[in-house]
Amino acid sequence: MGTPQSFNWAVAPTGQIDPQAYQAMSTMPLWSPVGSFTAADADFFTSYRQVLNQITFKVSPERQGDLKRLKDLVTLANNDVTKATTEMNQAYLSQQQNGGVVFAARYPDVSSWIQGEGSSYQHAIDNAQVNFNRTQDQLLEMQKASMPADLQNAIDAIKRPTANPATSTNPVGWVKVPDGAGILSWQPGWTIATSGQDWRAELASGTVGSFTVELSAADATQNLTKSWANGSASYGNPFWSVGGSGGWEKMDLTTTDKSVKATISVKSSAVVPITPGSWYDGGFLSTIARNKGGGYSLTAPWVSNGGPGSQSLFGQYGLLPTRVSALVVAYQPSFSITMSSATFNQYHEKFEASGGLRIGPFSFGGSGGHESNYIHTTQGGTTFTGGSTSEDPVIIGVLVSFPGINDPGFAG
Repeated sequence: MGTPQSFNWAVAPTGQIDPQAYQAMSTMPLWSPVGSFTAADADFFTSYRQVLNQITFKVSPERQGDLKRLKDLVTLANNDVTKATTEMNQAYLSQQQNGGVVFAARYPDVSSWIQGEGSSYQHAIDNAQVNFNRTQDQLLEMQKASMPADLQNAIDAIKRPTANPATSTNPVGWVKVPDGAGILSWQPGWTIATSGQDWRAELASGTVGSFTVELSAADATQNLTKSWANGSASYGNPFWSVGGSGGWEKMDLTTTDKSVKATISVKSSAVVPITPGSWYDGGFLSTIARNKGGGYSLTAPWVSNGGPGSQSLFGQYGLLPTRVSALVVAYQPSFSITMSSATFNQYHEKFEASGGLRIGPFSFGGSGGHESNYIHTTQGGTTFTGGSTSEDPVIIGVLVSFPGINDPGFAG
């Protein structure tokens, strides 16, 4: 999934989820090339609510007009959320480019920046999200007046609690998540098999799930534009590259050297299942996606699963393309690359000065604070070696399911 993420979440009080853990569980991966990971601007729950908004049933013409007007307001409110999110990302990238190494060290990712200097952008997103939630709730209440029972049950399950999370017990399907200031808010619940600390102890104590991957020079010419979800997408990363806080730079070991071989190993690994709470009804989505009846239809111009440019609810181009179903976690990944002495002499200085290495879909070190746990060295005039020394496992990928379609897949 690009640069690996540390799997070291703090143990949260009962009824809460650590914000970093929640972000990993609730994100919605887009269909991406092998070795790339791009999340949609909207989280899974927000898009799930929007899908339910596009399901219609027979109502009077007068009520249909009222519903359309509210749906238009929901669309405008969602556009405001997207605009605020885009402005935040653009501002962070601009400051990252202008701030150089100092800024990157202080704010390795956008999450750390919005808790500090970029907090005003997060506030703008929060305000837009509050307005969107309020408008969407109004629409849902109007829909409930005449909707069938199974859709009404799905709508009821996603209605946000109104009680103060600081003083109230958790309603079924909901959890408390603190923001950067420690203020709690209600979020739709997710269940992870166990805490990050428990997985950390288990992975660090043994070799369960250890594996090795071997790559040759021929693999460097493979087409990585094929996406993990059996689609296709653009891919801009070179197969071999070095990097750090300033980004990645191509290091083409195999241009003239066909003897290059790389071995990638991890000491232990695990697949950590993630399950949405009772607010999610995957069976109902399947009914809608496969047109199994029930008197439902989709509001125009929405379709179930269309091609590029369509307004689809499900599939590669859909409003709800994927759901994270598990995290792929590895402990202390390492690499060894052998090559000719001529290739070694050409690239060893660049390798030794780097803060990270990328081999196809596998990344070591790089940005995001991982440089401090990245070691690398050279051996015998023909070998580069390195890896992670961190006691924290890293998330190297996610398993995904496809709402409405429900095929397995991997986002690495």
